[in-house]
Amino acid sequence: MQPYLLAPHVYPCISGQHVILMDLERDKYVAVAPAHRLAGWVRGWPVGAGETAGPPHAEDGPPDALLSQMLAHGMLVTDPFLGKPAVPVTTVPPQRSLMEFDLDTRPKIGAAQAWRFGRSCLRAQLSLKLRPIQSIVEAVRDRKARRPAGDPQVADPVRLRTLVTAFARLRPLFYTLRAACLLDSLTLLHFLSAEGIHPDWVFGVKTEPFDAHCWVQQGEILLNDAPDRVRQYSPILIV
Repeated sequence: MQPYLLAPHVYPCISGQHVILMDLERDKYVAVAPAHRLAGWVRGWPVGAGETAGPPHAEDGPPDALLSQMLAHGMLVTDPFLGKPAVPVTTVPPQRSLMEFDLDTRPKIGAAQAWRFGRSCLRAQLSLKLRPIQSIVEAVRDRKARRPAGDPQVADPVRLRTLVTAFARLRPLFYTLRAACLLDSLTLLHFLSAEGIHPDWVFGVKTEPFDAHCWVQQGEILLNDAPDRVRQYSPILIV
């Protein structure tokens, strides 16, 4: 049996009875059902609760056509130096949100912060319009990797809350949140990076019905979303 591996730009997760694959290069999602469909063919293939990663189930039919399509689209490789096991990412379950705090306060927002927000928003808008999502993700990942060795991994909570509260007060002046999770998250990442803060950008999916979402998170704290909403999604990519 051929030991297939996922291409570096493909990310898996379990959601319900499906394995969802995020093809970052093509900006597409692919659902494989049942979840164990490719267990035994793709190394590390995740399975659902109560399932095993043993021999394929005969009643599911041969996956030759599916494997061929995935190979043709560059989602699978056989070279162990290029590919990776299909192991889903894990993240700390979000417990609280900074957006729930300081709702009755109006922090001082100076001209410098307003200008920084506007620049961050424009930068995010241009990136999403002119660049593929894979290029944007790689740029954010590279920026995090280049931060000085002495930078703390976790920002000061008080300073972070002040910045996120200012962000929340400014964003209605520039855009609405309807179907804007990419713009909102990328703007926040740019806004915080200017202050030397580099939280995680998390992408998640859910099924029945299918939906994709993204948010910004530091540890168990959400910076631009609510825990009840985010818990509906299975993380598929963490930047």
